[in-house]
Amino acid sequence: MYRYKKIMVGLNLDDHDENLIQYAGILSKMAKSEEIHFVYVSDTFDIPDEVKKIYPQIASPVETAIEERMKQIVEQHFNGHEDSKLIFRPLEGSLLGLLISYTKKHDIDLLIIGHQTNGNISNNTLSEKLARKAFCSVMIVPRGRKALLGKILVAVDFSDHSLNALEVGSAFAKAAGLDHIHILNNYNVPTGHHKTGKTYEEFADIMLENAKSKLRESLSKVDLKSIGIKPFFKKSDDIVKGIQEFSVNMGAHLIVVGARGRSGDIAAILLGSITEGLIRKLDRPLLAVKKKGEGLNILEAITL
Repeated sequence: MYRYKKIMVGLNLDDHDENLIQYAGILSKMAKSEEIHFVYVSDTFDIPDEVKKIYPQIASPVETAIEERMKQIVEQHFNGHEDSKLIFRPLEGSLLGLLISYTKKHDIDLLIIGHQTNGNISNNTLSEKLARKAFCSVMIVPRGRKALLGKILVAVDFSDHSLNALEVGSAFAKAAGLDHIHILNNYNVPTGHHKTGKTYEEFADIMLENAKSKLRESLSKVDLKSIGIKPFFKKSDDIVKGIQEFSVNMGAHLIVVGARGRSGDIAAILLGSITEGLIRKLDRPLLAVKKKGEGLNILEAITL
């Protein structure tokens, strides 16, 4: 957990903050984090003059009032590493641009944000864009999900990005006192398999053996922190659906994925399409792992 010395939490000042703050507490203990940045972004802190005249008691700096409210909420729900420095930042302006630029400016290692599960398109888009553009790994927590790390699922496609996710998942498991993690690879049968003279079932067996071989090869490149693994292979034409169904059946508390696509794919330019699809239909916490600083440049991040 050496990676997460600086954690950032995007607060909403609503009842979802409790879960985000609790996760920040758990992770700060696991990583012995140096700093926890609690950030709230508002479009504007301006109070119309006519409102000030009617309610003079709110004429004091709004930023101060918001910061005090942030501190109250965190004090209620944060139970983290005792030496972590807590930093509170009310910010004014564009939510997406400010959160992204903050991760860069303050050298953040992990951003924790909330996620609605009511099909709100704008909220889903925000989660996707933050995971794609932030300069650090991003944990996305659906509303109502309690802070638990008892069962961790790492989805792998054997790319360098997914192996990075496997190392992070193992580090999470070790820090959480778990003895194993679940590893899932979804494979499919190529549409042109019939040209080989093999039946669908025969080629499915070939793809399965190929996936098992790739996993053995990949494990030799990864530091699992002495954590055991339970590998699973699932034949699926819809990888996002396959990961979701497996995570539900095993009761996963956290899904860990690499935040980029397969090496060489155009998807590697931005966020991997699988990760994007999981965010859109998110029903449990997702950790999108990326190497630090792998977000877009700051101009692209704000304008895209």
